[in-house]
Amino acid sequence: MKKISKGMLMAALICGSFSVLNVASAEEMQTFEMDEFVVTASRVATSKVDTPANISVISAEQIADKNYSNVQEVLADTEGVNILGGGSKGSINGEDQIMINGDTRVLVLVDGRRMNVGSTGKTSANWLPPANAIERVEVLKGGGSALYGSDAVGGVINIITKKGAELGSQVTLRAAGGSWGTEQYGLTASGSNDKGLGVFIAANKERRGNFDYKNQQGDVVEMKNSGYNTEGVNLKLDQTIGADDRITFAFEHNNSEGGVPYDTALGFIDTDNFRRKNNNVSLRYDWNETADNNGFVQVYKNYQHAEFLSLPGSPKNSDFTDETTGFNVQQNLKVNDSNELTFGAEYYKNEVENDNYINKKGSVNNKALFLEERWKISDSWQLNTGLRYDDHEIYGEEFTPKVALNKKVNDDSNVYVSWGQVFKAPTMDKLYYGTMPYMPSSNPNLKAEEGEVWTLGYNTKIHEKTNLSASVYYSDIDNAIVDNGNYSDWYYINAKKEKRRGLEISINHEFDDHLSGHASYTYMQIKQDKGTGFERDTNEKPNTYRLGLKYKNVGWTYTADLTAVSGQKVRALDEMGMPFAGYTDSNYFILDLGVQYKVKDNLKLFANVYNLTDTRYQDVGTLSYVDGEAMFPMPSRSFIIGAEYTF
Repeated sequence: MKKISKGMLMAALICGSFSVLNVASAEEMQTFEMDEFVVTASRVATSKVDTPANISVISAEQIADKNYSNVQEVLADTEGVNILGGGSKGSINGEDQIMINGDTRVLVLVDGRRMNVGSTGKTSANWLPPANAIERVEVLKGGGSALYGSDAVGGVINIITKKGAELGSQVTLRAAGGSWGTEQYGLTASGSNDKGLGVFIAANKERRGNFDYKNQQGDVVEMKNSGYNTEGVNLKLDQTIGADDRITFAFEHNNSEGGVPYDTALGFIDTDNFRRKNNNVSLRYDWNETADNNGFVQVYKNYQHAEFLSLPGSPKNSDFTDETTGFNVQQNLKVNDSNELTFGAEYYKNEVENDNYINKKGSVNNKALFLEERWKISDSWQLNTGLRYDDHEIYGEEFTPKVALNKKVNDDSNVYVSWGQVFKAPTMDKLYYGTMPYMPSSNPNLKAEEGEVWTLGYNTKIHEKTNLSASVYYSDIDNAIVDNGNYSDWYYINAKKEKRRGLEISINHEFDDHLSGHASYTYMQIKQDKGTGFERDTNEKPNTYRLGLKYKNVGWTYTADLTAVSGQKVRALDEMGMPFAGYTDSNYFILDLGVQYKVKDNLKLFANVYNLTDTRYQDVGTLSYVDGEAMFPMPSRSFIIGAEYTF
């Protein structure tokens, strides 16, 4: 990629900003309903029909209707999103990795604050706020690097949490129980006073014993050492200052522990376990919240301490601390009716202490400036151009542009195309971890990943009760970081090329005032060239079909969701007798059912059945173990029954 000096970019940003300040006005934005607007694609509230991006929104109402207990369930139900996880929170070292458009390089935000850790560059769905603390979730699919930086190669997930002032004074209690000794407890409380102070708190606890799964012979058996126990608290205080400013303090705590069951699948031991603690704190100041020239400044610190324990003296023991300290500032400006700007700066520093690192410690910081201009060429055409400058402590300066063009066909339809370059530095685990049992070793000579991402999409309302969305994406990444595939001498390398192709088609239809449905199809192709030609990626799910129905009437809500996958790469042996990673089955389908009854406005009862078909499946493509069993099998049929009361 073309390099640009820090001075040149800063001069361009500053000059552009001052020229706008001379003509910018503080006209108020029109009042809008949040479900008609999205904020993630351009970092500013924008009508979906004017947004040149593939974006899905999951509202608080949808979360309540499905009675999700955590973000993992929310995201797993979203088209274009895949959760790479096992049946236990201790699987894959506790990380249920999030994949968008076939890419795990996904940036996760909570109220605009980055959650990706420094060690892996990712975040787990298990570490995010509980479902009862969420106002909405926006999922941006496709490269977002110009505005969001190096983690946003596959997309961006922005979790927007609730505010006490918007909810009023109320307390909600939730309790549920089900298969394998599952217990779930939740409490939310909110309130505000006439001086503009709002308070919201969410407390949650969940525990479960060992789950069951279906093995290769079709028998349902116990997955030993797969139980877990988690608890957490989320606190949010926001104070209105003057007519249109706000200061917000947020604190998040999560504590989890449980078994690490994959050693059981190996037939070795069932005593491995994990403990993890997360403490995150942030302070944010927003100004001119309802005006065009709104902005914010935010400081935060995320802290994680994790332990993975095996037999005494085992090289698999791990005890590490991962901290991120960050700062970001953003300003939106409306130049005139056809021209808007968003610009800002970001800084974060990742620090990891790990006895398994070569030098016991690792740290890296990144400074960035970003700018996006949204220009309405006419009433129906809009051009978005953006650029980002990153100064990475190890990999130096990088400049990543992005261009998107939107055609508003009518008030309910748009066509868009976007292109952007991406830059992704290696994570600290891949640089510093050293030799890792059962995992690829680090490589301090890795190059940064660079490439480009294209997205072409179309959204329309076929008629009053039917919406259709379709998009295709394409990405080419040079120096993609992968493992070398040599399990006798296993380490990370830069592949010559990585290619991703895919499409997504979804349709939503209201049959009448009570019955609605949705259907979607996603296609994904991932290939990597490690020097001997392109090979399919292990975790590729080429074809995913989703079908859902929801019926609401007189207090009752019924949901049914069918997910089917076909064309997965099945594990096999090469000519040398070495195993290729893959899946136990090429095809599968699962059916989930839910029912909810509102006894009265403040009391509801609910029940969910998961994997009613009792299907054997897995979300992660891995090597085969004893008798070809999956390393991370997903649970067999299960259920949960609960109640929620608000007063």
